[in-house]
Amino acid sequence: MRLWIALAGIAVLVGAGIAVGLHTHDTTTDPPVPLSTVMTTITDGHAASAVMTPSAAGSTIEISTDSGATQTAYYPAAFAETLTNTLLSHHVMTTTATPDADRSWILTVFVSVVPVVAILTVLVWFTRRGIGSSIGGFKKGRGQSLGDIPTTRFSDVAGADEAVADLNEIVAFLKDDSHLRALGASAPRGALLVGPPGTGKTLLARAVAGEAGVPFFALAGSDFVEVFAGAGARRVRDLFDRARAATHAIIFIDEIDAVGRSRGHDTADSAERDNTLLALLHEIDGFASTGVIVLAATNRADLLDSALTRPGRLERNIHVGLPDRKGREQILRVHFSGKPCERQLDLAYAARRTAGFSGADLARLANDSAIIAAAAGHDQITSADVESALATIALGRARTSALVDDADRAITAWHEAGHALVAFVHPQASNPVAVTITPRGPAGGATWTDNADRAFVSAAAASAQLVVLLAGREAEKLHLAGDFTSGAASDLKHATELATAMVTEYGMGTRLAVTGASDKAVVAEVNSMLAAAAQQAGALLASHHDALAALAAGLLDDEDLTGPQVAAIIESHPPLT
Repeated sequence: MRLWIALAGIAVLVGAGIAVGLHTHDTTTDPPVPLSTVMTTITDGHAASAVMTPSAAGSTIEISTDSGATQTAYYPAAFAETLTNTLLSHHVMTTTATPDADRSWILTVFVSVVPVVAILTVLVWFTRRGIGSSIGGFKKGRGQSLGDIPTTRFSDVAGADEAVADLNEIVAFLKDDSHLRALGASAPRGALLVGPPGTGKTLLARAVAGEAGVPFFALAGSDFVEVFAGAGARRVRDLFDRARAATHAIIFIDEIDAVGRSRGHDTADSAERDNTLLALLHEIDGFASTGVIVLAATNRADLLDSALTRPGRLERNIHVGLPDRKGREQILRVHFSGKPCERQLDLAYAARRTAGFSGADLARLANDSAIIAAAAGHDQITSADVESALATIALGRARTSALVDDADRAITAWHEAGHALVAFVHPQASNPVAVTITPRGPAGGATWTDNADRAFVSAAAASAQLVVLLAGREAEKLHLAGDFTSGAASDLKHATELATAMVTEYGMGTRLAVTGASDKAVVAEVNSMLAAAAQQAGALLASHHDALAALAAGLLDDEDLTGPQVAAIIESHPPLT
C-alpha cells in the first residue's frame, strides 16, 4: 500500500512539474496565432520588427506590426532558416532571444531527476519486502520449511519399507546418540535419497524430522542458484547457521542436482554454482560434532559432484524407487482412507492395474476417483469410478462426443480382443486385467496386462510380449478377410523397439555382441523375429476363433471388460481341435 502511495505522489509531482514548466514557457503577451498569419503580415510589409526564440519545447516568433500590434506564433525548427530569409528579404529588423532559463529549469529537473527517484523508490521497496534481502538470506515461502517440527510420521509413508528402515538409523541418532558414541561410532552427516519423481522423497525427509522431533529446514536446490555473485554461498551459510542454532535438526535440500552438479563445465553460470557447491561442502564438513544431519533428494544422481557424495558427506545412498504391487496397495489404502468407498472396492485389483505408478500418481488416482464420483452424483466411490480415473490418467478423458463409425468400432473390438486373447492363452504372457474400446485421447482402445512388476524379463517372456503386441493386427486380418488397418501403428513401433533391444542389448537374438540398431544383420533379425511373432499370434487366434469373436462381441456390447470377464468368455469357448 505504501508503494502505491509513493508512486502516486511521484506521478502527481511529475505532472505538476510538467504543467508548471509548460505554463512558464507559455507566458506570451498575446495568444498565439497561426504561422500563416504571421507570414502574411511579413510578406504584406506590415511587420516592423521580429523576435525569434528557439526552444526544444517549441520555437516562437513574435512580430510587432506597423500599427503597434503584436503577433506570436510557433514554428518548427526545420522552418527556422526559411523564416529568417523571409524576414531579411522584407527588411524586417530581426533579433534572436535566448530562452528564459527560469522558465524551463523546473521542467528539466522533473524530466531528468524524478524518473530516477521513482526507480530507486521501487528498488528500495522490493529490497525491504524480501527480494533484495533474500539474496543474502531466506524468507519463508514457496512451500519452504525453515525450522518447523513436522507432524509427519513413518506411519504416513507407505510402499517404501527399505528406505524407512535405512532412515530409522538416523532417527535413532537424533533421539539419543549416547549408545552410538559409546561404541566409538561417528554419526552420519548426510544421506542422499535417490529415486524417480513422485516417490515420496520429501515425505520421507519430513517423516525423519517428525519421528525425531527436531526442526526441519527444507529448501530446493534451485533456491541457492542466483545470478548475483556470492549470493548462493551466502544463502548456504545462512541456512546452515539457522540449523546449527537448533542443536539437533534436519536440513533437506530437494533437487540438489541444481546446485551440486559436477564441476569443470565452463558455462556462464558455472562459476557461481561452483562457489555455492564449495560453500555447501564446507558447511557439511562443519557438522562433524553437531546433531544436524543433511538429507538431499535427486532423480539424477549421475550428475552430482563426487566430492558431495564421498564418505563423510552425503555418504549414504538410499534408493526410493517405484512401489511394487504390495506397496501400491498400501499407498492406495492410505489415500483412500477417510473417503467413503463401497465395500466391493478392490484396492488389490487397482494395485495390479497401476504398475509403474509412483506415490504421487496413486494420490492423484484416489483424488480423481473422488472427483468422478462426485460428478456422477455417487454417495460413495465405486469400482467404476476408480476404473474411469485410471483410464483417464493412462489414456486421457473419454471422448464421449466422438462419432465412431460402426465398422471402426468393430475393428477396434476385434483388435483389442486379439491382444486380450493371446495375452490370456499364451503360457509365457502376462494375463490381461482389463480391456476397453472406449476412445480416450488418441487411442481407440486399450488392453492392460499385469507384467510391469517383474525385475527381469526372460527371453521367453519378451518373445511372448512380441506375440501379444502383434495379435491386434492379426485379429484385424481375421475380421477383414486378410486385410488390416493403420490401427496397429503403435503396436508395430513398440514391437520393433522391443525386438531391437532383444537383439542389440539383451543378447536374446542369434548373436551376443552388442551392436548398432542400424546394422543390416540386426534389421534382418528383427524382421525375422517380428514375422515369427505375427505368425504365432495368427495361429493362436485361428485356433481360438470362437473365443475371439465372443470377446469382440462382448466389447461391442459393454465397451469395457475386466480380467475375470475376459477369462470367463475365453474359457466358455474351447479352442478348435
